[in-house]
Amino acid sequence: MNEEDLYQQLATRVLMPQSKLIPELFRMIADEEEARILLATPGTLPELAEKMGLPEEELEERLKTLFRKGLIFKSEKPGGTVYRMCRDLVQFHDASILWPEAPPEYHRLWKRFMAEEWPEFAGMVSRMLPKPFSRVVTVQQPVEARSRILAFDDVERIIRDSGRVAVTKCTCRLIEGNCDKPLEVCLQVGKAADYTIERGSGREVSVEEALDIIRECEEAGLVHVTMNRATDSHFICNCCQDCCMSFTLISKGINLCDPSRFQARVDEEKCSGCGTCLERCFFGALSLSGEEGSEVSRVDPEKCMGCGLCMVTCPEEAISMELVREEDFIPR
Repeated sequence: MNEEDLYQQLATRVLMPQSKLIPELFRMIADEEEARILLATPGTLPELAEKMGLPEEELEERLKTLFRKGLIFKSEKPGGTVYRMCRDLVQFHDASILWPEAPPEYHRLWKRFMAEEWPEFAGMVSRMLPKPFSRVVTVQQPVEARSRILAFDDVERIIRDSGRVAVTKCTCRLIEGNCDKPLEVCLQVGKAADYTIERGSGREVSVEEALDIIRECEEAGLVHVTMNRATDSHFICNCCQDCCMSFTLISKGINLCDPSRFQARVDEEKCSGCGTCLERCFFGALSLSGEEGSEVSRVDPEKCMGCGLCMVTCPEEAISMELVREEDFIPR
């Protein structure tokens, strides 16, 4: 198999057989021998050594390098540790961008991919999936509202129940390179935290440190996003509208993210019409209406994603988050 075929096969493995840039990204991060190892997976160390005709000691060092690059993942099975390569484009994106030794040109090529190829691929995926793969999680709610919120709706409980938390840089902002929002704010929880810490692509944080990061993100106007399921979460991203690989597609009519189960509600008696909430909303869900001099904010329920950013900074405390979707809105 020639070199070109190797990298084309890797692109096919992450479901991007037509891409011109994904093979180039693999070529930049993996040499020919590493590419052959990736294509030989999945398997245990002895199985892969036999396939590759390499001593186990040499192959193990190669696998460690690929693990650090974000191309190899490990799982413990009854027969031993099984090694596999990243299973799809999003996993390749999220893991390899955090390669600690990534050269600047690697990030630049990812930035080019996101501009040139990502929208078309994402549009195809959004049409195929029964539900988006991610969803918004509303901001931390006032104490009096917490009793009616389920664990998977509550960013604090996701963190407290996870067992272990790590923080990494935001991969979307990392490759864009020109965003003034906080960078080291992507939280990995549970098994994803174990992976992050072992790999060295992030650092472990306490629950209280993680909650401080959440508060910092809310103040900075970032939206909490997690996996779209009611069982274990693996991450809590804190997303901006300029860089996020999901939110930048909204203007193109492509939906990769569900709303939370909440919606903003404005108490018009309290609202002063200052417009602070309009500036905070990513989604164009708020507008001022009414007679001049007595305008108040109104919520468009079709556009509101239920993130709660408008509530956090309302100077009149005129905005609350109302539960509008049933529990089964979140897949299990």
